[in-house]
Order: sequence, then C-alpha cells, then structure tokens
Amino acid sequence: LHSFPTRRSSDLFHVANLVYLGEIFPGDGYPKIDVEQGGKLEGLLKTLDEWTGDRFRVVPARGAVANGNDVKAFHDMILAVRERVNGMITAGRTEDEIVTSHPTASFDARWGSGRVRPDEFVREIYTSLRKQ
Repeated sequence: LHSFPTRRSSDLFHVANLVYLGEIFPGDGYPKIDVEQGGKLEGLLKTLDEWTGDRFRVVPARGAVANGNDVKAFHDMILAVRERVNGMITAGRTEDEIVTSHPTASFDARWGSGRVRPDEFVREIYTSLRKQ
C-alpha cells in the first residue's frame, strides 16, 4: 500500500485560486442581506472587495464559474444601488417611494431573476442604511 499525504479540500481551492463565496455571490441574482440576523451591507461589500481582480476564479452559489472581474461588477452594482437608495433617503423619500422608483432597474436584466427579487433587495439596502 502506498501512503499519500492527506490534503484538505481547502488546500486544493487555494492552489487553483478558486473561491466559493456562497450566497455572498449568488451568481444568479441579488444577494440576501439579512439585517435581522446581523447581516450588514458594509460587511458584504468588504467581503466582495477582497475577491475582485482577474487572479481568482469564483464558484457562485448557483450558475457558472465566474472570475474576480465578475465579482467586481457585482460589487459595483451593489455600490450603485446603495448610492441611489441613500440619495433618495437623504431627499426624504419613504421606503415605499424608493422601492416603487426601481433603483435597480438598470441591473435587473442581469441580476433580477435570482432568489432575491429586485424590490426585496432595495428594501434590504434601505433597512441596512437606516440602521447605520
């Protein structure tokens, strides 16, 4: 019998520059920001920021393997929606007014058909910003 050194699966991911981010990068839609369970918008953005760039391959929760540039585009989309929602909060708009203005509209073709619907994502961003 031959003896082979044991390798953890995390070692193989490291060697391949492959990362699995789970629901942080769902791959098929907007992320879930579960504020009620302690989820934070800024934490999500910080985590995503660490995996941008073309040296990583990223396994999403669902869908095809992506790369760090895809994560960067996803990160930038979240920033854009955050800024839109924050601007409307500053202007005194209510949560329902913000949701009905569809601040995700320009991203819905790419991200709007996942488990988290566009209006739900906007409400999560709104709640995250209000709790800061």
